[in-house]
Amino acid sequence: MLVRSMTEEVIGELFPKDYVGEISAICNWVAEHIHYTNDPLHVELLKDPQRLVEEIQTRGYARGDCDDLACLIATMALQVGRNAQLVVVGFGRKGDYSHVFARVQEPKSKKWIVCDPVAGSDVAGMLSRVTTFEVWSPDELVGHGPVDVR
Repeated sequence: MLVRSMTEEVIGELFPKDYVGEISAICNWVAEHIHYTNDPLHVELLKDPQRLVEEIQTRGYARGDCDDLACLIATMALQVGRNAQLVVVGFGRKGDYSHVFARVQEPKSKKWIVCDPVAGSDVAGMLSRVTTFEVWSPDELVGHGPVDVR
């Protein structure tokens, strides 16, 4: 409920059914409140969405890397009924992944909106450098593989 409450606060001023506005507000809020920080050396650290929101409420910001931001964005999008996916990408050899971001489906057009605060205003540039990727549904992460997007 903590993440749901924060999501409602983030989108609270928007007109009903302003789905693009909701997605943008969530992405922008995460970008403003989570300061990108690399994981510790040799450790893959993942902060769950509730922990991130707790840190933001306590300090006004949280620290996390791309997987933390992506999971929070996807979770907040799911909280308001949007389809969300996690996209794991690499910029070199096939299967060599180094980054993850969320994408959220706008329900009217069915188009996917990339939400990547790490890429910032250069999402198109980041996407142009992708050489390998997998798309994962948060609903299917436990015990399942990637989603086939072909």
